[in-house]
Amino acid sequence: MCYAIPGRITGIKDNIVSVEYFGEQKKARNEFFDLKIGDYAYAQGGFIIQKISEREALPVLESWKELFFKLQEIDSQLIQKDPKTLYQRANNLRQKYHGNSCCTHGIIEFSNYCGMDCFYCGIRKSNSKLARYRMSLDEILEAARFAVHKLRFKALVLQSGEDPWYDEEKLVYLVKKIRQDSPSLIILSLGERDFGLYERLYKEGARSVLLRFETANLDLYAQLRPGRELKNRVELIGKLHKLGYLVMTGFLIGLPGEKEEDIKKNIELTNALAADMFSFGPFIPHPDTPLANTPLVHTETVLNTIANARVLNPKAQILVNTSFETLDRANALRSGLMAGANSLMINVTPRKYQRFYDIYPERAGVEEDVEMRIENIVKLLRSIGRAPTDLGL
Repeated sequence: MCYAIPGRITGIKDNIVSVEYFGEQKKARNEFFDLKIGDYAYAQGGFIIQKISEREALPVLESWKELFFKLQEIDSQLIQKDPKTLYQRANNLRQKYHGNSCCTHGIIEFSNYCGMDCFYCGIRKSNSKLARYRMSLDEILEAARFAVHKLRFKALVLQSGEDPWYDEEKLVYLVKKIRQDSPSLIILSLGERDFGLYERLYKEGARSVLLRFETANLDLYAQLRPGRELKNRVELIGKLHKLGYLVMTGFLIGLPGEKEEDIKKNIELTNALAADMFSFGPFIPHPDTPLANTPLVHTETVLNTIANARVLNPKAQILVNTSFETLDRANALRSGLMAGANSLMINVTPRKYQRFYDIYPERAGVEEDVEMRIENIVKLLRSIGRAPTDLGL
């Protein structure tokens, strides 16, 4: 199964191209390739990320042709003509603005070293019980090749703790090599690193950043992230958006002392930061952190947050976070998608490292066979009529 569908270039104006597949027209930015009308390409997040030949494209399109329209029909059948609940209203908006598209990204967690001591995180530097690891550059590149060429992902998240061992030279090398060897939308999740580093990585071809602010509550932020200020985090996110990055940001739901009004403000701040993707999930306490005894949040609270975020910003991508799946393994993916979400991430970190990226305990999907996990998620997506067609703007 492909995690995007290639399209045919039907129009070009400056660096904006029109892309068509199965009668649908989308727009995407082309910043990397020499394209002409009639060429075929893959796009993710509104960027052309790979040019392919007609010989490569046509078999993929043929394999999707019948299924594509069948999935649209299933999705339409599940839409409520007269939505009576918040979830139904949110799902209708999702369908109106995104069709049955579901972004499906792979994530490589390449280091659990972190210089921060955030109270909510299991890989905080003070957690002496955690076995630490750093993937070598070659290991990261091999994981990317496996994800793109074997598993056929078209968007990859490179995630780590705030680990300065991966300096500018190493990160530039990684972005260059992945762009060259494993064409994909490169999403950086490196934490609060220097803006100059992000500038350089943008020049080398990274086009998205996952950087959450965790809470819009100033006092709570100061308590839980010692030595850091919310305004600096928010300022960095804004500068990254202005630079041209697709911004994925959001918050934790259920931090100690959080009120319903705080969740509303979290959604509003995510929207104010012009987030292309809302990324939020339930706070799951780690036993080796100061917040170990925090009660778990209710699944209904998470679903309400997804739905309210969709109502506030119908055009945003909204992620069903792995933490929500961990909280409700049986139902989270389906219920989240039916409450207005339209994006998933699948862990493609080598299995020998997965359990050590222990930001919260017993994470869903850890040490599970990735191909079996993909197969199960594909079955779920097809049962509700969703297709991984994040092609353009």
